[in-house]
Amino acid sequence: MKKTLSFLLAGVLAFSSLFSMNVQAASDSVQTMADTLIQNYGVTSLQYALIDNGEIITSGTSGVYSKSENRLLTKDNMYTIGSTSKMFVTASIMKLVDEGKIDLDKPVKDYVPEFRMKDSRYRKITVRMLLNHSSGLMGSTYLNGFLFNDNDTQAHDSFLKDLREQELKADPGAYSVYSNDSFTLAEIVIEKVSGESFTEYIRKNITEPLGLTHTKTPLDDFDRSLVAKTYYPNTPMLANGVDNANIIGTGGIYSTAEELCKFAQIYMKNNSLLSAESKKATFQKEYLRGQWLADEPNIINFGLGWDSVNLDPFASYGIQAGVKGGDTLLMHSSLIVLPEYNMAAAVTSSGGSSLYDQILATQLLMDRLYEKGIIKGAETLPVPSQPVQKALDGDLKKYEGYYANFGGIYRVDLSDDGLLTYKNAYLEGNEQAATMIYVGDGQFVDPTGNLAMYFMEQNGNTYLNVNGASELPGIGRVHEHSYFAQKVELSELSDSVAKAWAAREDKGYLSILNKYTSQVVATVLPVTSVALKGNYLSCYRVIDANTAVPEIEIPMSGSRDVGIISFYKEDGIEYMKLNDNLFVSEDAIKEVHRDSFSVRINDKGYNQYYYAGPEYEGKNISITVPENAGYVVYDSTGMAVLNSVNSKPESFPLGAGCYILFMGDAGARFKVEIKD
Repeated sequence: MKKTLSFLLAGVLAFSSLFSMNVQAASDSVQTMADTLIQNYGVTSLQYALIDNGEIITSGTSGVYSKSENRLLTKDNMYTIGSTSKMFVTASIMKLVDEGKIDLDKPVKDYVPEFRMKDSRYRKITVRMLLNHSSGLMGSTYLNGFLFNDNDTQAHDSFLKDLREQELKADPGAYSVYSNDSFTLAEIVIEKVSGESFTEYIRKNITEPLGLTHTKTPLDDFDRSLVAKTYYPNTPMLANGVDNANIIGTGGIYSTAEELCKFAQIYMKNNSLLSAESKKATFQKEYLRGQWLADEPNIINFGLGWDSVNLDPFASYGIQAGVKGGDTLLMHSSLIVLPEYNMAAAVTSSGGSSLYDQILATQLLMDRLYEKGIIKGAETLPVPSQPVQKALDGDLKKYEGYYANFGGIYRVDLSDDGLLTYKNAYLEGNEQAATMIYVGDGQFVDPTGNLAMYFMEQNGNTYLNVNGASELPGIGRVHEHSYFAQKVELSELSDSVAKAWAAREDKGYLSILNKYTSQVVATVLPVTSVALKGNYLSCYRVIDANTAVPEIEIPMSGSRDVGIISFYKEDGIEYMKLNDNLFVSEDAIKEVHRDSFSVRINDKGYNQYYYAGPEYEGKNISITVPENAGYVVYDSTGMAVLNSVNSKPESFPLGAGCYILFMGDAGARFKVEIKD
């Protein structure tokens, strides 16, 4: 029998952060931090740089270009900068604004007539709403956007078609929540208005005028060996193919730390590529146009393109800063610009995260500001004290119940003596719960005194928020203040609807539209599962036997990347659709039962899954791969152990209870042989 596939959806608490760090000589502090990231934080390599009034003042590297090649890591090695690419989109839009070709407050449909959605509210989406993340678009529509050695533009080319099948999750302009799709749409606006591809436009209007020779897109012709190598934890010595994020404006540009600093000049006083008005507009507090937590320094305080335009520690010194971070599945970056001082810092990395890169970039700038006498010393966060527990007061008990965000659903309980516990709602019945202590004034604090949680009623919703600090040893102390989750009311389903969903409980649904070069399938089996809590599937409310809709309105990041989940059957097999992705029930997995067989990709191009039971353990399998096709082998836990994109052995031994994913063009046929 094939193994049942199941998993529990878990929430992610994202950092919304301020920084506390030492101010000292850059040669000491920055290089030490960089080396710490390499040694302790899963980073393979990184670059860092700082520019001050047009001159690169600091530049350095840490780590290795490759774990197997005797090649020096240099300032000219390139990294995919992920969402920092959005600042190239922003600069392009603002240049077209300067030329009178775009009005930020006109509807997108005026510039892209082909833009249509099921939801009539799409007509109200303006260009500004794309850049400040308030468009109301569901989430990340980029199937096959992340590939190895492959610059296929499918995710871009099918984007408008995919949007025609989607609804909005919020009124345009109601609030800002991180939106990758908004920038893919903004990229298309640039192409429609300019009459050029985005790659051509930024080459002519940004990279060439600024003299950037190592800032490219996947569609440019350049030496791919310049791109630093990436690795997965489960195959730590096997280099991946070249990282291609083919949603270029959203996250696909390659660059270096030095060239990101040079690009940043476009937003500074001493550069004329953009007008003073356009530069100033990008740093305005766009986040305050809709629902928001508070007007205070935070890592998420959207401007136009920027993640934050009100950012500590700079704000505490009265210094304006704009920050943009980027993460692909493999590479990361951070860019911080101080426009009034004509200063910027950038960090790029293979492995790690944009948060780590941002902390390092912040240190670079703080050191430089100190060296120049602009600041006198470091602001420090107060040392927390151990909380003193108090009994609940007021009507706090009304906040007990279930809370959801885009990552999951949680159970929150309050005891009369002053304890708040919260846990993944799917894990109720065990003791894996976090406990917070009531200290009065509506605040619940963790036992260390570092992190507080509190309830807030806003715009007709109830939210559980977080506010506090975490220590990243050897790097810095991170302060966060953000919405965590929104209260949802559970109810019982009708018998017929409950029966339909019960048939799906704990059943795996596997992604079947992946290209054979996909990064998404490269580490773990691409499977999701259905597990209800009342009438909710994670943050999705069940509305009938086959449909669940997102039911949260959380600014910042708590309601990002959602969609409408729908199920349907075809030839007796059930499928699940979410935005541009399609999943098939584990019932469609075929079991290996012969030592010689062929696998054909059907006429719709759906991926095929096979399961080899324990009886095949230790046997050698050989797979003949047709053109434009590939496979991935997973062990019994779902971890990838072999990907044909990176390695194609003549044969390899099977483990007990492994899965094989076959991908390719419609009609592609694999030949499989298994021998003792």
